[in-house]
Amino acid sequence: HRDWRYVAAWGRWLVWDGHRWRTEDTLAATDLIRNVCRNAAVNADNPKLAAKLATSGTVGGVERLARADRRHAATTGEWDADPWLLNTPGGVVDLKTGRQRPHDRADRMTKITTATPGGDCPTWWQFLAEVTGGDAELQAYLQRMAGYALTGSTQEHALFFLYGTGANGKSVFVNTLATILGDYAVNAAMDTFMETRADRHPTDMAGLRGARFVAAIETEQGRRWAESKVKNLTGGDKISARFMRQDFFEFFPQFKLFVAGNHKPAIRNIDEAMKRRLHLIPFTVTVPPERRDKNLQQKLLAERDGILAWAVQGCLDWQRLGRLDPPQQVLDATEEYFEAEDALGRWLDERCVR
Repeated sequence: HRDWRYVAAWGRWLVWDGHRWRTEDTLAATDLIRNVCRNAAVNADNPKLAAKLATSGTVGGVERLARADRRHAATTGEWDADPWLLNTPGGVVDLKTGRQRPHDRADRMTKITTATPGGDCPTWWQFLAEVTGGDAELQAYLQRMAGYALTGSTQEHALFFLYGTGANGKSVFVNTLATILGDYAVNAAMDTFMETRADRHPTDMAGLRGARFVAAIETEQGRRWAESKVKNLTGGDKISARFMRQDFFEFFPQFKLFVAGNHKPAIRNIDEAMKRRLHLIPFTVTVPPERRDKNLQQKLLAERDGILAWAVQGCLDWQRLGRLDPPQQVLDATEEYFEAEDALGRWLDERCVR
């Protein structure tokens, strides 16, 4: 059946719904096969054969055969493989050109956004102007950063750390983009990026397959970056993961890491790899209480199509420049962060036994 595929490594059926290949969680495949077996039983001339065809054992056996059928069987690497295509409700956007075309089964896309790019977003522009203090260069950088996050490319090997002491819009920025990106966005536990006593379960990584925007909100005081893990997650190398009670599979990460917090995690080993990866984006403008709008998130999401169009333009700008090109404000804030951590590290080395 051309609308059904089975991925053994995930233990899941996928069904084409006209916009994407959706994970089938309602046992619809089993129900479809049961109906086929019942119809065969009704039409059977032999009563014993009819009874056998209607049993659950036959239904299960037929489903196992269907899973293994070359017309249905699919591998993990087939899905969401093109990093320059973005699936939206209105069609598939080619991020190299910004043009949109109709959905196609052959694209093998399992993800979809919640918006179709188009229109304007005046409230979003006003929000950006306020949280950046009117800094046009920082606004343009945020646009390129958002555009880069639409793609499955990880060529920048970047970790974006949005830092500020509260009521400054960083969480609204991240949450708005995550909501618009829909299936392409995943909210991760902060422990995914911080040092912990125990390793995270590999199922945590399985949920990141095909994601392009991974967000973690609210850093805690006194935590440290899990530096080797951050480097691995942003390095572009294959990741091994598995779903619960399933075999391990490997995938190339497509996601960009966005961490927003009020506290700066410590860095144990400051090296060139960490310096290349981390972008500290300062959110220094505190919105006064009388200007805070508790309905701002809803107002921004009412402009989701326009905001996605803004991000697509940012993607084109990033490609045209050939780099993210952080403004001096970001470069200075990042350098100050590393210098402070380096000084603290030297002080601890001199006075403490690790």
